[in-house]
Parts: sequence; C-alpha cells; structure tokens
Amino acid sequence: MKAAKGNPGRRKIGSDPVEAGGAVASSITHPTWLKGPGLKIWKKIAPRLVALKLLTQTDADTFARYCRNYARWLSMQTRLDDMGEIYEIETASGTVRRADPAYMIADRLERQLVSAESVFGLNPAERQRIFAARAAKTPGADDLFRGQTMPAAPASPTQPSVPASTHGKTIGFLQ
Repeated sequence: MKAAKGNPGRRKIGSDPVEAGGAVASSITHPTWLKGPGLKIWKKIAPRLVALKLLTQTDADTFARYCRNYARWLSMQTRLDDMGEIYEIETASGTVRRADPAYMIADRLERQLVSAESVFGLNPAERQRIFAARAAKTPGADDLFRGQTMPAAPASPTQPSVPASTHGKTIGFLQ
C-alpha cells in the first residue's frame, strides 16, 4: 500500500519480512506431533512470526498448540456452516431447539485462540504494543537499579539523604 501511495518522506519502505528473510524460518522446527491441518497453519504463519522475531524455538510447542487449535476451530466453523448452530429434537413436551455441540467447541476454542493471539502478536493492537515496548527498551533496562548509586547515609534520623540523581524518578529507590 505504501509503495502504491508513493514515498513523500523519502524514507526506505519496508518489505514483507518473509519475502525479505527467506531462509530465516527454517531455523525454527515444528514439533513432531503437529500434523495435518495444524502443520499447514504452522507453515503459513510461522515464517512471518520468525521474521518479526515474535517466535523462537523455545515457543515452538506453544505455537504448535495454537496452530492445532486454530485448525480445529476452522473444522468446527465448516461444520457449523454446513449444519447450522441449532438443531431440534422431539421430546414428550414437544420440539426443543438446542445448540450444536460443535458451536460450544468452536466457542471454547475461539476464546483460547484470542488469548494465544495476543501472546504471539497475531492481532494488530498486540503487535503494535510489542513493537512499541521493543522501541522503548534501552540497553540494560532489565535491571531497575542499573546506573543508580545507593543513597548516602541519612543526614539526620528524621530526614533521609537522597542523591540528586534520583529526585523525580518513580522507579529505583524507595523513598
């Protein structure tokens, strides 16, 4: 879309990370238990996540579970499209309408998928949040106390002495 609009800012336009990266996704292997439709979903989505650095080998089992659940959800949706969400049964008191079990299964799977999608940045809002957090992160940000010195001994027992470098900071020393 950016290429079609032109480049008024003259900044470099990024490309699709999968097309640009190529062999990057081969470094992550799927678990051997992932088969069939779940494996197809893995092959479709995993290369993009690897290229965006949102999927590592450590996450492979969790992401494979997501792919398997996504494949099951798609299967339930196909069944619901064919048969409908409601079925009727005859009882002694007349006709009763009930929700198809596939609807219940699909609903449960969908809730699990939404939760997993936010973890892997598979929706635009979460992806933006992850990228913003990466951009804001500074080297050594893992350590809340890095670069700060310990406060000097209190000047008096009633008033603690705090280094000038910590005034106005909300993270660091408890004051």
